[in-house]
Amino acid sequence: MGTASEEIDQAGEITTTDALIAWLNARDEAGQALTHPSVRLIINDEIAPGCSVLKPGDTIAFCPPFSGG
Repeated sequence: MGTASEEIDQAGEITTTDALIAWLNARDEAGQALTHPSVRLIINDEIAPGCSVLKPGDTIAFCPPFSGG
């Protein structure tokens, strides 16, 4: 949280997006913002549906709410 990017090595410990969010939330209370329904999780440049399985080497991003027209 609070960085443009971060690489973590949690092989075997974090295997789903829900586990990743819980891990981030435990590290930093600002992680609670990631549970808001308007925040989208992106895995390997594609929006991830609900709780998704993570694989080693996946690139993960959180997309904040935005509007457009």
